[in-house]
Amino acid sequence: MGFNPAGLTAILTSGESTTLWVGIGSASTDGSQTSGQRRQATLDAISGVLEATNEPFDYTGTAGAGATHALFYSAATAGTFYGFKAMTGDATFNAAGTYSITSFAIPASSPA
Repeated sequence: MGFNPAGLTAILTSGESTTLWVGIGSASTDGSQTSGQRRQATLDAISGVLEATNEPFDYTGTAGAGATHALFYSAATAGTFYGFKAMTGDATFNAAGTYSITSFAIPASSPA
């Protein structure tokens, strides 16, 4: 999982709660988004963990398209790419072209 400097700045300057836009991607890069939309996520800092408080997030995309990473952005379209979180579970959109994230949390830690 990685937040780039822009993502870290957005989180650190927002206090205990931050809002990001989450898309689904087939890789950890900005250009790998496979979902047709991004969903607004409110993350609260709870005991050193950024935890989404408004899931589930439902997406549409192409059936069988890669769905291996949650991609974080500053806006619903375009915006600044903040980083990613590798996901576990289903790795593709289902036959109907849908994908759901039912919950997620991002552990916060300091570099050693």
